[in-house]
Amino acid sequence: MRNLARTLALAALSMLAALPAWAAASWTVNPQESRIAFSGTHAGRTFTGTFGKWSADIAFDPADLAGSKAIVRVDLTSAKTGDATYDKTLPTADWFDTAKSATATFTTTSFKAVGPKRYEADGTLELRGAKAPVVVAFDLDISGDVARVTGRTRLQRLTFDLGKKSDAGGEWVSLEIPVEIALSAKRKS
Repeated sequence: MRNLARTLALAALSMLAALPAWAAASWTVNPQESRIAFSGTHAGRTFTGTFGKWSADIAFDPADLAGSKAIVRVDLTSAKTGDATYDKTLPTADWFDTAKSATATFTTTSFKAVGPKRYEADGTLELRGAKAPVVVAFDLDISGDVARVTGRTRLQRLTFDLGKKSDAGGEWVSLEIPVEIALSAKRKS
């Protein structure tokens, strides 16, 4: 029995050792200097909005892209556009459906350098129970222990069934939704 327990413990340790380690530097986001924004058009008028609540677990090192990883969790109930009609509509079942799933999660699968201080993060976005690949392009400036990121991507809203019931053809709301990220983070010691 003791040998079986020892064998199981060794097997568990070897499985843990085989998991990818987040070898890159860890970063803490400064929420006062960071934001995630979205935009689009509705009936020919541009709208913009932000998510007031989100969190990010980031381990990133430009010299160790293979060891870098990020997971961003966005509280969909915190979406605000400044327009009462839009803000009342976003949580409904046809749009974010926050009663069923109030969080969107972006998990990176890889990073690549595309130029000096320019990168792309490939990942998976899970929103409303749907998962789809998303690429976030970003510029990075690291000064000492502070990193500043400016990123962008474009989401096809029907990929996540956003507004599919009320506007599947995009006659009222643009089918493509640009997302912009501004992030300030401090390296953890």
